[in-house]
Amino acid sequence: MAKIMRLIDSPIKRKIILLALFSALIPLLVIGPFTFIYFSKVIENKVSTTIDNFLTIVDWNINAFASNVENLSNNIFLSNEIQSYLTYKKTDAKLYRLETSSLENLNNITVVNSPYINAIYVGNENHGFLKVNRGERNLKSDIYQAVKKSNIYPRLLHSQWQGEWLNGSNLELVKDSNQSLLYGRNIRDLGTKEQNGFVLIDLDRSYFENMFKNSNPPGDILILDVDKILFSSSNRFSSSQVAKIIQGREKSGTFKKVMNGTQYIINYHTNKTTNWDVVSIIPYENIVREVNQLRLVTISLLVIALIISLIIALFITRRITNQLSLLRMVTEKMEKRETVLGIHFNNEDELGVIGNRIVHLYNWNNDLTKRLYKSQIKEKEAELLALQSHINPHFLYNTLNTIFWMAEKVKEKQIAKIAINLSKIFKLTLNDGNHITSVKNEMDQVKSYLDIQNIRFDHKIHYTITIEPEIMEENIIKLLLQPIVENSVYHGLEHQENGTIMIEGTKVEEGLLFIIHDTGKGFDMNVVDINKKGYALKNINERLKLYYGKEYGLKIESELGKGTTVYLKVGLKNDEIIHDNL
Repeated sequence: MAKIMRLIDSPIKRKIILLALFSALIPLLVIGPFTFIYFSKVIENKVSTTIDNFLTIVDWNINAFASNVENLSNNIFLSNEIQSYLTYKKTDAKLYRLETSSLENLNNITVVNSPYINAIYVGNENHGFLKVNRGERNLKSDIYQAVKKSNIYPRLLHSQWQGEWLNGSNLELVKDSNQSLLYGRNIRDLGTKEQNGFVLIDLDRSYFENMFKNSNPPGDILILDVDKILFSSSNRFSSSQVAKIIQGREKSGTFKKVMNGTQYIINYHTNKTTNWDVVSIIPYENIVREVNQLRLVTISLLVIALIISLIIALFITRRITNQLSLLRMVTEKMEKRETVLGIHFNNEDELGVIGNRIVHLYNWNNDLTKRLYKSQIKEKEAELLALQSHINPHFLYNTLNTIFWMAEKVKEKQIAKIAINLSKIFKLTLNDGNHITSVKNEMDQVKSYLDIQNIRFDHKIHYTITIEPEIMEENIIKLLLQPIVENSVYHGLEHQENGTIMIEGTKVEEGLLFIIHDTGKGFDMNVVDINKKGYALKNINERLKLYYGKEYGLKIESELGKGTTVYLKVGLKNDEIIHDNL
């Protein structure tokens, strides 16, 4: 309890605890999605149950429809007049009487009990007749031959005692009846079981439209015979698309499926009598529409509660955030190595005391760092100037000029070339006392050095220099490349019969990259510690880091017997000494 009281007594802790009181919104944010998922599932189950009941009623209606058609075919099958008509082979008045009595029999059956029947054909290879109830007959004569040539004849021929639904037929008994259903059955002799003929019943699909007229089912209803649509309340789905979805599943079921980028709830039921599939397809969005509305209301309330909570939290934490914002600004300045001046924290709480202390320590440390940095640069420049001071520039220029003209006088071209190249090296090294030079001058200095060494070693050193033209006038600190090339000559190529030095220079992100590669003898980097050897390379690396920052410098890669490669990364800065990258 004492610890809790001390926690509350702390000014910052008390403010944070007050802010935490409003985190009661978190349970609401958890309950909201859970409630949405739960209600979505409940409504989904209720809709599925309703659709299952609806499909059961549809299944019962299809059974009644199929039963009526089958009973009609039974009446035709058992009709004595029709049996006599089919077995009578002469063409006389008796045949006409048998045909008339058969038509009257069919008329009594179809007009009263089956108004959805378009036409009935009864016949065989000898004769037949077509009874049309609705529409106009399509075939005027020799209907049997038309049936024989159609795609339903093989199925009709091999059917047994029961009838068969012949959907997908290319045969039309009635004009404009391509949307009709066709039922066929062989008429056999009850005694000998021989085929006397067959009956075709053409049925209007409007029966299904009447079936669903007053039911107003949600979504789309389809009736399929394998992959052929017998009825569809809309034309949004193809038969092959729906048939592929339910193919291989149980006789009935419910599942979710994404089609054309939309999620649907699909209920289906297979009729046992006709083997037709009755399918209900309902967009999932329609099922959860009410839940979505509830979700929008819930989210709106949560947003309002959150806004109110934020206003209160901002009011309470304003004093905290003011101090923290000031501290953040200070740390951003510190990260950029900028001087922090004119910033004062309120000392009424711990943040203010800490902030003022941090500012004081940072400014003090920054001042010490700059002074140390200046001292290091002056020390390195002093070392370089000390080396240069041992040589009197005017004496060297005059002496080398005298040697050049003496060599020219006696026609010693090699001596003259050495003298003029050495004169260039001294001139570019001294650079009028300026420690900044251009990439072009550095390249000229390297060329002059290599020309002298080639005269000394009888042109056994081959070299290539590939520098991007746009960086030739870039300013860099002097004496960066020549000492590295000198190392390549003395340590890599001097004791070989011949060798190659390749120098490349390119512009990279925030700097220049020079690559100096030689084909000398190389060394084993696991044996030789390059950090303890090579004053010139160490001096170049330290100078680069002091002038341009710690991310610049050189890197050496070498392999015994294969040569050495030096990577030199130089910054792009003006002629300044002090930098903020240390």
